[in-house]
Amino acid sequence: MSRIISALLLVVAMAAVPAFADEAPLTLADNAPDRYVVVKGDTLWGISGRFLNEPWRWPEIWRLNMAQIKNPHLIYPGDIILLDYVDGRPRLRLGKPIGSGNVKLSPEVHSEQITKAIPSIPPNAIEPFISRPLVVGAHDLDDAPQLVGMDDSRVIIGHGDEIFALGITDNHPNWHIYRLGAPLKNPVPENFFGETKKDVLGPVETYMRGPLPALTPVGTEKPVDPVVATVGKPGDLLGYEVVYLGTARLKEQGEVSTLEVLTAKEEILQGDLLMPAEEPVLESYMPHVLETDVAGGQVVSVYGGVGVGSKFSVVAINLGENVGLEPGHVLGIYSKRNATYRDKKQRARTIALPDKRNGVLFVFRVFDRVSYGLVMEAARPVVVGDGIKKP
Repeated sequence: MSRIISALLLVVAMAAVPAFADEAPLTLADNAPDRYVVVKGDTLWGISGRFLNEPWRWPEIWRLNMAQIKNPHLIYPGDIILLDYVDGRPRLRLGKPIGSGNVKLSPEVHSEQITKAIPSIPPNAIEPFISRPLVVGAHDLDDAPQLVGMDDSRVIIGHGDEIFALGITDNHPNWHIYRLGAPLKNPVPENFFGETKKDVLGPVETYMRGPLPALTPVGTEKPVDPVVATVGKPGDLLGYEVVYLGTARLKEQGEVSTLEVLTAKEEILQGDLLMPAEEPVLESYMPHVLETDVAGGQVVSVYGGVGVGSKFSVVAINLGENVGLEPGHVLGIYSKRNATYRDKKQRARTIALPDKRNGVLFVFRVFDRVSYGLVMEAARPVVVGDGIKKP
């Protein structure tokens, strides 16, 4: 399938500039080039980092509207990106070399395969997470096919081995093998002495920084904490993370179905579950900031069961469709900090310091109350409990 893009139409579309009145002025990166030739392997994030100190503000320097931001198949290897200024503001535009000798830039129709368009972020970093199940509810697995046996001569299941399952009712060719993992819960804050506070009723912000303003819905006299209403209380169950084990191909469907293992990432055991495997669909969303900030957002898991994350780690957060998140949204990762001091009576005190932005998260998959994002920047380790809000 081809996508035809006209550079002339692109210039016209750039006139429909979204409102960025609330944003600080764009700042160019040190030694930002006047022009850049796109090469295979580039990403929109990486290219924008050559020009901007804040790569997620790419749509602003391109003067794109929200419809274009969601469908940014505009840039291909060989394109020339030019930096110029309009009314004193930096702008990027697309040019094409034509003729010989001196390079001349002119609008022209550009036809390429969609698959060759420059992606937003490294696709190999998120492709394994696009089609796999990641979060399920307590009863979502009740009807999932179950692995009940394997070749008795095999101790370790690997490529080419046969497994047997109950509950496969269709001839879907490929299947994911997985098992229910750890529950995803809102982090429970620790008190100033490092001990977990079990009786916290409000969110982290309520405990650490005093109560938040309460909202009183019509028809009730009981005030409702707006953060609790959005993300829930500490310790609330958000879902269960699914552990991906491998893939299998259906060889024969029946009351007891036979499958052949194609890949085995971890040990596969009797009782593991199966789900139809679909081809991953990689959207190429441009980065854009959530229009309205939300309170109470936190990192709830670093994928893979590791304790800390870093650049290109996948993390789960306790915000999802319930607050308007969608793939392409960029959020800031904020480390929580405390300071211990002695007051005027020489008593030891601990106080919460303002959160410090530690990194940037690119959301690529969204569920009802949970989203997964790729850590694009991290100045220090990313841990469960780190705050999530607008960058």
